[in-house]
Amino acid sequence: MGIWYATREQIKSSLEIAHSSWSDSLIGRKLESSSRSIEGFLHRRFYPERRTVRMDWPNLQSAATWQLWLESEEIITLETLTSGGTTIPGSDRFLRRGDDRDEPPYSLIEIDLSTASAFGGGLTFQRSVSLLGVYGYDETNTSVPAHAQLGGNINSSVQSMVLNPLNGVFDVGVGSLIIMGTERMVLTERRMSDTTQNLQTTMTDEQSDTIVDVTDGTAFAVGEIILLGAERMRINDIAGNNLIVSRAWDGTVLTTHSANEDVYALRTFTVQRGVLGSTAASHTAAASTWAHDYGIVNELCVAETVVALEQNSSAYARTVGSGANAREASGAGLEDIRARAMAARGRNGARHAAI
Repeated sequence: MGIWYATREQIKSSLEIAHSSWSDSLIGRKLESSSRSIEGFLHRRFYPERRTVRMDWPNLQSAATWQLWLESEEIITLETLTSGGTTIPGSDRFLRRGDDRDEPPYSLIEIDLSTASAFGGGLTFQRSVSLLGVYGYDETNTSVPAHAQLGGNINSSVQSMVLNPLNGVFDVGVGSLIIMGTERMVLTERRMSDTTQNLQTTMTDEQSDTIVDVTDGTAFAVGEIILLGAERMRINDIAGNNLIVSRAWDGTVLTTHSANEDVYALRTFTVQRGVLGSTAASHTAAASTWAHDYGIVNELCVAETVVALEQNSSAYARTVGSGANAREASGAGLEDIRARAMAARGRNGARHAAI
């Protein structure tokens, strides 16, 4: 799977559907399609990726041989810049963006003309400039509270791990791009795992019995799906060690539960390790985990995916208006959020290079 700008759980929550109402694979396909369409619409990628890019000597772009336009290869941080085999130190160059704001993503590299550095062609002008750095729109913000914590030690080769809530926050799901230490990972699937906590009092098979008494309520988060026996429940609130839940969630059957029954939660994740130029590493239990926040792009991806799923369910026959005014339904407010996303995060797709 590619990088998604929304999670599978966000789509299900937006549609207010049970776990079995849409196939996970269908939602995944629509998320993939929506994410790639957004990149084409806004003319940029929004996830950070560390890699090396090679470009031609800038004289082929314009007459200013001291300027290198990055075109679609917007950069967040530039680690190493070489031209014609010669390293250009950070003190001899400037990173700029088209609107002259002094923050990433940068679209232009300029040589400081007060120095002796220059873009040189070397033996050939082709691919003579090499740039190692992190490309994309922005980095994962690790200055905010972490979104989860690692449930146990892992080495660099495991493909499954447990993530737990951290201080009542558990904001990850299938499709999340996460960072742990310096390693980036993509969460690709999730399943139930034992929380090591047990139900403290019995529960009846009545919808009004909505209190799940656990040992430690701080180990859970609002919005989590838990499992007792074969019944799923959604946590709507937490009061001390009492979880206030919606019963018979995801189409499961309302049933009685005995004291000391094991409490499970959707915390075991299948992951892609060391993605986007990072390196798989070992991590210790309780390691903080952050999910990349795409802002309004996330909102747009949810909207695009929900509309695509609704159209899919109606064989793409949903229309509004009648007669000459009939047109394909695209979801109320979709055009508005597209316009807001373009204004906030869109990029001019025009080339700077001379033709």
